Amino acid sequence: MKNPIYFNQPITVGNELSNIKKLQKIGNFASNGYYTNLCSKWLIKNIGCQEALMVHSCTAALEMCAMLINVKPKDEIIMPSYTFVSTANAFVLRGGVPVFVDIDPATLNIDPNKIEKAITKKTRAIVAVHYAGVSCDMDAILKIAKKINYM
Repeated sequence: MKNPIYFNQPITVGNELSNIKKLQKIGNFASNGYYTNLCSKWLIKNIGCQEALMVHSCTAALEMCAMLINVKPKDEIIMPSYTFVSTANAFVLRGGVPVFVDIDPATLNIDPNKIEKAITKKTRAIVAVHYAGVSCDMDAILKIAKKINYM
């Protein structure tokens, strides 16, 4: 190929140039590449998980979650009312029904005090979206999940 068009040509801004040059030699800037595999191995080693699956976006991660929990038509998925459309789409594409729960105005994250009221016999999952770098109250959400045997 005379003048290849690269899928992704990163811009260097610091001392990462040697890593970029290594990637250019390998010719793979996309997922499942050299650094993706290094990151997966690091996660497995350092957090003790059995597998670490890297994806290119949160949308892909949500879709993977929907597949992994085997969402069926009419399964209800609890999620914050203030979220990106991909949160709902990942589950709706598999027949799931989003159940929107109001947010805590102080954090813009799902309000744990309102989750339990939204749970029905059809509830399949609770999606915690950490908005704008502010973590959800995971202690409260995990307590609810344990109470209804989601964990």
